[in-house]
Amino acid sequence: MSCCVESVSHDAKPTVLIIGAGFGGLGCARQLVKNGATKVYNVVLVDRKDTFSIGATWQFVWNSRLEMNDTQWPLKKANLPGVDLRVDMSVSKWLPSEKKVMFTNNTEIVYDHIAIACGVVPDASSIPGIETTVDICTMRHVERQKKEMADLVEKAKTEKVTFCLAIGVNPYKCPPAPFELSFLVDEYVRKAGVRDNVRVVLTCPVDYSMPPNTKPVVLGALEEQKIEFLPNKELAKVEDNTLHFKDGSDPLECTVLWCVWPIRAPDFVQESGLAINPKGTVNVEDKVSNTIPNVPNAHIIGDACRVPFGNASVPKAGEFAWKMGMSVADAIAGQKKPADRSGTCVAEAGFGKGLVISPNFSDVCNDPENGKPKIGIDKTDEGTEKKKASTLEWVQIAFR
Repeated sequence: MSCCVESVSHDAKPTVLIIGAGFGGLGCARQLVKNGATKVYNVVLVDRKDTFSIGATWQFVWNSRLEMNDTQWPLKKANLPGVDLRVDMSVSKWLPSEKKVMFTNNTEIVYDHIAIACGVVPDASSIPGIETTVDICTMRHVERQKKEMADLVEKAKTEKVTFCLAIGVNPYKCPPAPFELSFLVDEYVRKAGVRDNVRVVLTCPVDYSMPPNTKPVVLGALEEQKIEFLPNKELAKVEDNTLHFKDGSDPLECTVLWCVWPIRAPDFVQESGLAINPKGTVNVEDKVSNTIPNVPNAHIIGDACRVPFGNASVPKAGEFAWKMGMSVADAIAGQKKPADRSGTCVAEAGFGKGLVISPNFSDVCNDPENGKPKIGIDKTDEGTEKKKASTLEWVQIAFR
């Protein structure tokens, strides 16, 4: 079977290929429009889907505040003049040494610069049985979450039940998410009038999976709602909705069990010959432009990369991915600037309340030897409204 090989250059302009139209890819493409690079480059943005969705909105679906369609936006409507957007295209192989990407539709694109913004994929292979559970970071599981919550309430009307959210790996996408969902489950069962019959548990494979200075506030809020937090509970296996821990402690039998599954970069990254770190992702070389070691004109953005500092790394979050994309776009255009890796995350804490977390990793990226992260946290009584506003702000930036 023959392939269609493209350089995409009908006017001798070099090609910038962006793989993935999530936060990182859209941020990169949008900045290439804004900094004028689309006038000197053919910019091609490719995604395996035809819609953009924000995982932070899915909780509005399983607790019946939104429909699933309300959390998706057609990529064709993205505000990207001068960008060649191609949807429903999946990568089959990436050949960095040849500067070529092959797709499952028998198309090949040869590029001059590439930005890998492909995100990560769930990989249940390291924890036997976890594949039977809900993955809170997987879109196709949202309707299952909705059904399981309704079933939990019905059962809790007549007997004691246990809901558990188990973090299977660290790091993971969106660090506040498991804590936030635990608060929302607590709210759900309280509103249903069955909270006295529901044990709500959150397990974590490390002592705490968010920045240390947020710990007193977050754990204090969990305690107020009588949500049990079990730290240092690394999962050995899941069997019949029961958690088994590597520390040999008693198994935890659950009525409803949701998890944060392990993640890794997609197959085409794993098989490209790049150095893959133990977390299944790619360490960047330059923390501002997210270059890939030993691969010229190649950058990696967002969840598929790791930006290390000390024993930690810049968290996997949409706002950071977008700003990584902006930095990469400026570097490609020859306009490299100091990195902005500041952000604001609003986590719902139930009944309209919220926690506003304000991380800033700019100094870490701009001055790797001396830079330190800065993390702020505040409580708010307008958590739900602020959550909606901050989420929709990104849609407006990308699509209007």
